[in-house]
Amino acid sequence: MLKKKIIYINKKNFTKNIRIDKFLFNYFKKKNISRQKIQNNIKIGNVLLNNNKIKKNNKLNINDKIIFNYKKNFFNKKKKYYILPNKNIKINIHYEDNDILIINKQPGLIVHPGHGNYKNTLINWLKYYYYKKKINYFNYFNYRLGLLHRLDKNTSGLLIIAKNINSYNYLKLQFLNKKIKKKYIALVWGKPIKKNYIIKNYIGRNIKNRIKMKVYSNKKYGKLAITKYKIIKNYNFLTLIKCITKTGRTHQIRVHFNYIGNPIFNDDIYGGNKILYKFNKFYNKLKYTNTINNCFKLLPRQALHAYYLKFKHPITKKKIKFIINIPNDIKNLINYLK
Repeated sequence: MLKKKIIYINKKNFTKNIRIDKFLFNYFKKKNISRQKIQNNIKIGNVLLNNNKIKKNNKLNINDKIIFNYKKNFFNKKKKYYILPNKNIKINIHYEDNDILIINKQPGLIVHPGHGNYKNTLINWLKYYYYKKKINYFNYFNYRLGLLHRLDKNTSGLLIIAKNINSYNYLKLQFLNKKIKKKYIALVWGKPIKKNYIIKNYIGRNIKNRIKMKVYSNKKYGKLAITKYKIIKNYNFLTLIKCITKTGRTHQIRVHFNYIGNPIFNDDIYGGNKILYKFNKFYNKLKYTNTINNCFKLLPRQALHAYYLKFKHPITKKKIKFIINIPNDIKNLINYLK
């Protein structure tokens, strides 16, 4: 049996151009409900706008009427765990002001606690850092502590962290509206067929292996994922590429390059950690095996690095960008390939 909550949009609660999923997320924020949970209820038709079924990106207007149907236990709070501060993690702070923190994450560092690791993550360091700097990281962040996006454990590069509620909301809206520009460099196996290309499809959880993500042909099983890439240099069995992500799906770049047959070098989940000989006519197993094995030794992690960020500052509203160098481990591999 579903319960019903009716919400009327008026001048007090209305924000221009706000999506219904974002509005409901803000409306129920004290009840600790995720935006994903709200979107799922919109998808199955539990949320009506003016008595009509809608999509999560529908915009609201004054005098609209939202009917929210929910199960009895919908607002039951999840069990929270206490985040332990950890001062022993070395973090490279690339930029900091009163409102934002830009981190250059090293490979091997997990961003968020989980799966048995609740002590040695970026979030644990943030908890210590906020205490040290006497920053009130407020309850609204819950366990995120201002973190706006993630990088995989063995991906290096730039991360944005908000230091107050106003910055968090403004930057989160930029992420939702795809206004934050992110660029990556990667080394992939072989040479992609097209020099410049946009990979566009749907990415969702792999049903057979929940650790992995998978490309699907329609949105029934996944979310829209768009990656634009450009070939920089080919080194026979590896190619240096530049990527721009138009969306931010889990493992997006790794999944996309595996999908087109060019997995990222030394990616141990999507097949890049095996010696692959199939890519061009210059291959000779005896000739290249030692060379490739040396490449694995030079770079014992996936060859993916987030080197570029561009967005509007939450307070000044001016566009700012951050660019960092290729890390030494990837640089050493490129020099070896030359």
